[in-house]
Amino acid sequence: MAKIAFNSLSSNGARFNTYAESGFKVSAVSGSWEVMASYGNPAPAIIFKRSANEPTTTGVVEITRGGSAFSFQSVDFYSSMTPIPYTINGYRNSTLIFSLSKTVPNTFGNFATVRNPETAETIDRLTISLSNPATECCQNPVGLDNIVLGY
Repeated sequence: MAKIAFNSLSSNGARFNTYAESGFKVSAVSGSWEVMASYGNPAPAIIFKRSANEPTTTGVVEITRGGSAFSFQSVDFYSSMTPIPYTINGYRNSTLIFSLSKTVPNTFGNFATVRNPETAETIDRLTISLSNPATECCQNPVGLDNIVLGY
């Protein structure tokens, strides 16, 4: 078992593009991901923000292991003030093996763990897509931490 906890990220607010830990690579595919060094489960984590009155935005990250197979166990999601719609897709040789789509209720600034019911399935690419729903009043960060994977 391996956990991507973003432990070596330390520059709060720095743009997040790619990160390697435990033999895995996490890459920002879409969205303005950044480091949240001061908070996490435990800190740090990665987030993307949506400004007040901005429409719903989406951020996507991709996890790979250099072409080697792995399994997806769980991930922790965060939002300051909204529910968290998500889609998690696991692929093997470009074929979709599983897809999880749901909405985590408002975590009120805490993290919520989403577990994969398909842990026995092996994949070579995982995408995690989070939506940051529109709000009228305030900026909102949405993010993730602790991606747990199997070899």
